[in-house]
Amino acid sequence: MRAAHRPVRTTIVLGACAAAIWILAGGAIDGRHWKWPWMTFGITWGMITFYAVLMARWSRRRVIAVFMPLLMLGAVGLTTTRTGVIFFWALAVFSWIRSGICFPGPMLPSFLRELILCGGGGLVIALWGPQSPVSWGLGFWFFTLIQALFFILGETGPVIPEDPDPDPFDLARRRIEALLDD
Repeated sequence: MRAAHRPVRTTIVLGACAAAIWILAGGAIDGRHWKWPWMTFGITWGMITFYAVLMARWSRRRVIAVFMPLLMLGAVGLTTTRTGVIFFWALAVFSWIRSGICFPGPMLPSFLRELILCGGGGLVIALWGPQSPVSWGLGFWFFTLIQALFFILGETGPVIPEDPDPDPFDLARRRIEALLDD
């Protein structure tokens, strides 16, 4: 039997994994090249990509639908080294994927919800002022904690599997009833 997806739990666990990746990546380079812009962008883009694929599956959208925004974010990340520009585009693309592709709704409520959640999450990271791999990891985790509120406050409701497996006892009961009726 398949269980319903748990997007809040998955978002929080993914945020913890992302924080661990930030910390491990920073430790692997021994802090000498921490300011290398493509490492920061690469980790962020990878996490957004993985989460976008999960959201597409939860919303029963085709995974190919999220590739255009991800390619645009990749192009921005590879053409600029300004962290503020990349940070803004990452938040915008993340919002576009979540409220525009995976869980679309009325324009104004979706925009306000994304402004509060992504803007608030971005503000948390900006105010946190990450300077080390550990602080980047914690900032990313705080961001994902705020993003988990989307599934609590949003109108998405629980995502139920498309074809849940029937209960084996119910199937057996139906077969017995069919045999007795004949």
